[in-house]
Amino acid sequence: MEAGTRDRSAKENYFFLTSAVCPRPIAWVTSVDPETGVVNAAPFSWFQAVCADPPLVMLSIADRADGGPKDTLRNIQAGAGFVINIATREAAEPLVASSGDFPPEASEVEAVGLRTEPAAAVEAPRLAESPVHLECRLHEARRYGVSAPVTLVLAEVVHVHADDAVLDARGNVDPTRVRFLARLGGQAYASVDEVFEIPRPRQEDVLRMRQEGS
Repeated sequence: MEAGTRDRSAKENYFFLTSAVCPRPIAWVTSVDPETGVVNAAPFSWFQAVCADPPLVMLSIADRADGGPKDTLRNIQAGAGFVINIATREAAEPLVASSGDFPPEASEVEAVGLRTEPAAAVEAPRLAESPVHLECRLHEARRYGVSAPVTLVLAEVVHVHADDAVLDARGNVDPTRVRFLARLGGQAYASVDEVFEIPRPRQEDVLRMRQEGS
């Protein structure tokens, strides 16, 4: 198959990209409406770490079907801090349930029956269903796209939290202790159930490979 993306519709490009760029980590975001106090929870799979100094992450948030901003984006842009709750296989069902098109006055946390815990540095709560949390504040937001616009959110991670049970000796998340949930194409998901290590090549290995390949 060969196809020029400018000859295809935004929908066609979306489905191909989301089926090819896999697996994608899922940011299960909790935010709060600063006016009503309603707590919102929603998953976003266009999510990635960007920078370490300052620690930045990115979310790509599409508009609602009616063209308006999603509750998560509206809350973030209103200045409310938010939490990225790292998604796990054990929480897959409630995570997907929270992706429904709930109205702004409804809390997905209450509707789905999620459990919350206070955050340390932002207004929004953490989800107890997640073992790892990134507490964030908006750094920058930019609009992209034409027929299917999105808002690219760059957020600074101002506080991190993890259950001790999922940490290694250095205080980092041990991938063998968390069944990370990932997004695939369509309605497909995957969990990280196989973990292996391959050391990066040393400089002498690079020199040897260059000599052998010449």
